[in-house]
Amino acid sequence: MLSHACAVLLVLGLVVTQGCSAPDSAARLNCDPTAPFPDPVCLDAGTDAADDADATDQASEPEPQALECPGRCVPEPSSESAGDWPRTPMLLWYGPRELAPANCDEARKLGGYGEDVEFFEKYRRYAYLDAPPAACEPCTCPASEGTCTKLPETIEVRAGTCAENGAPTLPFGGPAGWDGSCTSTNALPAGAQCGGEPCAQSVYASPLPGPTSEACPSITKPAAFTKTTDWLWMGLACEAREREGRCETATHRCMYDLPYPFLQCVALRGIHATCPGNYDRYDPIYLYGEVPNDTRGCTACECGGSPVGSGCLATMRLYSDGACSLEADKYGVSSFGEQCLNLHPPGQALGSKAITNLSYIPGLCLATGGEPTGAASEDTADAVTFCCLPPLEFAE
Repeated sequence: MLSHACAVLLVLGLVVTQGCSAPDSAARLNCDPTAPFPDPVCLDAGTDAADDADATDQASEPEPQALECPGRCVPEPSSESAGDWPRTPMLLWYGPRELAPANCDEARKLGGYGEDVEFFEKYRRYAYLDAPPAACEPCTCPASEGTCTKLPETIEVRAGTCAENGAPTLPFGGPAGWDGSCTSTNALPAGAQCGGEPCAQSVYASPLPGPTSEACPSITKPAAFTKTTDWLWMGLACEAREREGRCETATHRCMYDLPYPFLQCVALRGIHATCPGNYDRYDPIYLYGEVPNDTRGCTACECGGSPVGSGCLATMRLYSDGACSLEADKYGVSSFGEQCLNLHPPGQALGSKAITNLSYIPGLCLATGGEPTGAASEDTADAVTFCCLPPLEFAE
């Protein structure tokens, strides 16, 4: 049977030599899709055309693409100075200690991330050490030790008051080698006259001799002190896994980011003066362990030398009778100066006397030492160097 196309050509009186044997693909070009009885070739053509259209639609759809980075694309350390710097950056909070987040989980919350995001603490270090010299407590020494054994060289009764100069006097000391015990030596009866006036108007005593032996104890002891240590700034470094997404180059990593003052940094233990080339916009940040190198203290307290302010004291006792039983008066005598007592009434009997309570008054032993020494400094063995990028808000 001739195809529909061959029949049309014969009707037109044309001679067909090859058209009737043309491939179906050529015949499909003349198919009438509205014909009531389409040629079977045209039916096949419709099916093939639909298949071709589906293939064309599939070819025009784009291939699935990786998500763009929803965080921040952070470069790996580069240049010759990269050295042993880790490839993975971390987030560093750096600022006044009292404003620092308590931990990396709090930092996560500051960034608005949910609990499905984990931030791990990598470093907790400090800067700006505040460690004044030690406060040394004053050094003190025990009181001096000594003895007093000697009595006043001169004791006399005066026919005048203590305020009068040149009044007649009578000796009133004890016997030779007197030890201060009761004695009636140089006794004076009541009403005794000296030049027409009572002899017994006052009693004078020269100063007691000083201590016969004394010394400050020789002591060396540590000085008590207190010291304070504080860090004014703190650095909290947190690590988080990389985010799902892609950056323009394989040398960048898609990372979580937090607002200023958080910084994207790479970190390396120790003190390093040079940062990787793409992390050198800022100077390195050096942060240290919480315990510094601390040699603060105070020089030892030492005691010794001669005491200051020591002396001897005693009590002069006057009696009316000769057996030291009827006390008429008493007054203190010391090694610090002479003493004089006005008698009331003048002219009374001075039958006996005694010097009692002879004692040593300790002096002050001067202490030396207790001066601040040493200092506190950052422990470079526990230091970490951070090299950071500008915050995303300020990045060029």
